[in-house]
Amino acid sequence: MNITRYSRPLALVALAACSLDLQNPNNPTVDQVTTSVDGVIALATGLQGRFATSYGSFAYTAGLVTDEFAATSAALISISDAEQGAVPSGTGIADAVFNSVYRTVRTADDLLTGANALASQFDAGTRSGLRALAFTLKAEALGEALMAYQRVPVETFGVVAPTYVPRAQALPVVRSLLDSAAAVIAATPPSTFFTASILTPGVNLPNVIQMYRARYARMAGDDATALAAANLVARSGTGALSVLTFPAPTVNPYANVTGGPNGIAPRRQWRLSMLPQDQRFAYFVTPSTTLSGRVGAQLDSWNRYANAQAPLPLYFPDEALLIKAEALANQNQLSAAQAALDSVRTDCTGGRGLDDPKACLPALSGALTQAQLRDEIYVQRRYELFGTGLRWEDTRRRNAIRGPVAAPGVPADGQRCWLPYAVGDRNANPNATFAALPDPAEPGSFPASCPAQ
Repeated sequence: MNITRYSRPLALVALAACSLDLQNPNNPTVDQVTTSVDGVIALATGLQGRFATSYGSFAYTAGLVTDEFAATSAALISISDAEQGAVPSGTGIADAVFNSVYRTVRTADDLLTGANALASQFDAGTRSGLRALAFTLKAEALGEALMAYQRVPVETFGVVAPTYVPRAQALPVVRSLLDSAAAVIAATPPSTFFTASILTPGVNLPNVIQMYRARYARMAGDDATALAAANLVARSGTGALSVLTFPAPTVNPYANVTGGPNGIAPRRQWRLSMLPQDQRFAYFVTPSTTLSGRVGAQLDSWNRYANAQAPLPLYFPDEALLIKAEALANQNQLSAAQAALDSVRTDCTGGRGLDDPKACLPALSGALTQAQLRDEIYVQRRYELFGTGLRWEDTRRRNAIRGPVAAPGVPADGQRCWLPYAVGDRNANPNATFAALPDPAEPGSFPASCPAQ
């Protein structure tokens, strides 16, 4: 019999009567959480929390090694080193992305295992939602890993010593996971229970799936799929913006790093580099003329994320328009590409019913060439997608790794190609030793491209 009513557990307890070898109720075993309905639902809610952590870790690091963020005055030396492009092996910056990403991947794999093992105990729509959620967040976590490291493991579930593979092998896995998520919910729409009681409030899972499909199709150079997926992303109304929420006492990742040893803030130059009439800075920052960082970087304060419970967008809806514009430009449909780009530029307060960045700029003047359109697309991505981590990949795509910039210099574009591999996995995995997997060499002359192999 299918179970159609559930309660969301706060903790799982499995204590054997009279046993002195007690299981910590806040640290249940994999068997406990994959062999009961409540356990699987707890995995789904926990997966979303883990994803918030790994997404925040990636975006934080990507912003530091590009031109978005700099260390605040109380930050550790390793943070101010990273803002100047220096990330030695073994530092927290080098390891945090890997460790948090693969905790997300492991939880997603456990969720898939539980949803499959207990298939007969879930109604079809709830199981569909659980599986699609796991596919989606596993895919995006792996995608963030391949934007941070030159090689990444993709086959990890039940594998003692995972093999690191280049992007050419990892990217198809990410895309396949997202295609699986799309197929699952197309065949069986998620249940009302899943959407209302398991999925994080404020998340539109179909939108997330299509946005990520467009994102990684673009990365793969598959313009047709990128365009088709981007066109499936809703761009108006409240349902078009999917956000991670942080009910107290949880704290959104950026509010969590506004000060202290890991403190960062937006570089003031990001705002000052905009056209004077561009309004998007107000969404993200509060202008400052006095705030400075640990090694003298000029900073603005956070606006959007100053509130500890401020929601964190899983994507910005205009990313879909920018992907569409790029795909159309690549296909030489220049007027259509320019129209999509103008839709981003002219989005203004109240536009589309969304609480997202608003440029309020005029439309482009005259017909742009393909090269001009591509340049303008990346300008708009810089200001529209601030703090998402995508700036790092964009600088690589444009061969715009400019190299380390010593303080008080202000970097432009990206400062390094990759992070060194995580020492924890080097110590545990024979396929990740320094001999088997040397850290990728950084370029010696700039601007540089970054070989993906």
